[in-house]
Amino acid sequence: MKTTIIAAGLALSLLGTGCATKKYVAKSIAPVEQRVSGVEGKNTEQDTKITANAAQIDSVDKDLSRTKERLTDTDAKVTAAGAAAAAADAKAAAAANAAMTADSKGQRGIETGTMAAKSVDTLREDVRNGKFKMTKSDTVLFGFNRKNLSDEAKAQLDSFLQSLDGLNRYVVEIQGFTDKTGSSVYNDVLSQERAQAVARYLAVHKVPLRNITMMGTGVAEGEQKTRDERAQGRKVDVRIYVPEI
Repeated sequence: MKTTIIAAGLALSLLGTGCATKKYVAKSIAPVEQRVSGVEGKNTEQDTKITANAAQIDSVDKDLSRTKERLTDTDAKVTAAGAAAAAADAKAAAAANAAMTADSKGQRGIETGTMAAKSVDTLREDVRNGKFKMTKSDTVLFGFNRKNLSDEAKAQLDSFLQSLDGLNRYVVEIQGFTDKTGSSVYNDVLSQERAQAVARYLAVHKVPLRNITMMGTGVAEGEQKTRDERAQGRKVDVRIYVPEI
């Protein structure tokens, strides 16, 4: 009986000890599990944030790439604009030089025309006073905006030169004209150049320079409403004057 009671007591004692150990282990493990769960939760949250940050970084990279493309395109446009501006400056400088050259030619033409005009005025005064009379007049035509003699014009001048055979004292008056197209300065210069072309041809063919008087007087008289009228204005009048006996 005593033996049975002791055995029962030992069994109860062992059972009680086992329950206490399980409770102790449970209490010890529970906080660890809570911390592990917290860490896992934080890791999950950090993974989410990392993923979001990666997406933002990718978006920023794309924005930077687009910005670089825009900057490259802008640089190209700026370079092209600079080249266009340089070309415009070069054209403006060339135009300014051309204008200065035209003005210089116009001034020389005006000066030459002034001197020639004095000679022509003197000749006309002599003619009015009965000292000279006109014996022949001819007209040489020029093409539009042309100052060189055509073959037909040269043939006319060759025939004109034959009228000088046997003359000892004479004056050849040469007067150049243009149509009404173009500016007055340009027409003054062109009319003078046409008169010079005729004078040069006559001088080469044995007409003494002292016997030649010439000038360019710009636009020819007349309304010049039609094409034919304008063509007739592109001319040089050539006249022979000899002394009155």
